[in-house]
Amino acid sequence: MNLELSILLCLFALSIGSFVNSFIYRFPLIISNQDLNLFKPRSFCPKCKSRLKPFMLIPIVSYIHLKGKCGFCKEKIEISYLLNEAIHLLIMVIILFGVPIGINSIIVFILFSILYTQMVLDYKHFLLSISLNALLIITGLVLNYGFNYFTSFEESILGIVIGYGSLWLINTVFYWLKKERGIGGGDFLLFAGCGSIFGLFSLGPILLIGSSVSLLLFALNKRKSGRKIPLGTGLAFATITYYLIFRLFILQ
Repeated sequence: MNLELSILLCLFALSIGSFVNSFIYRFPLIISNQDLNLFKPRSFCPKCKSRLKPFMLIPIVSYIHLKGKCGFCKEKIEISYLLNEAIHLLIMVIILFGVPIGINSIIVFILFSILYTQMVLDYKHFLLSISLNALLIITGLVLNYGFNYFTSFEESILGIVIGYGSLWLINTVFYWLKKERGIGGGDFLLFAGCGSIFGLFSLGPILLIGSSVSLLLFALNKRKSGRKIPLGTGLAFATITYYLIFRLFILQ
């Protein structure tokens, strides 16, 4: 393993983890039409709104140095900021041991980061980014067309159609019976994205694992979530699990 390149990729993973922190915080605010976007204004403390200094943006190191508190108002920084960065670093290390170092490891990591972002967004806010879902679908098609990167192009197409169509059908039947929607459109697209990447035959295990995880989260957080079930969280988690366990280490 190329040590220098591995270190660079780990630093890259930390920077992506830091960006994901910003995305998860800002995306719900952007949806609610607040005056900000992903890049402006510059990073600030969510509590006192003070603009962060450059050293406060260093992943993991700044959190430890500041002892988990804002350098201005001394309010506690959510532990999730540290965890998101640490998880991105951990996943990159795992990928480096299972994927040829270089562009392949970057591709797999970016897909993980997109799924992870959707997983956390749905869990915390019951929101999914349509843009990230579309990116998953397009990426799966591009990688599998001509390259058969994860699966054949034909299976990728079928994965999109069956992934989207199966949840749409379930939701339609539920609506006929209950006169209310049971599954959000973002979940349709997310499942279609999973099918686009890993193909038709991945959908069964992903849906089984994902629905089980979502129901477990619902049971554990019923008071907080009301009647909402974070299906997107389960699907994203299941897709990551499917790749790491079934594709990276068992069926490689």
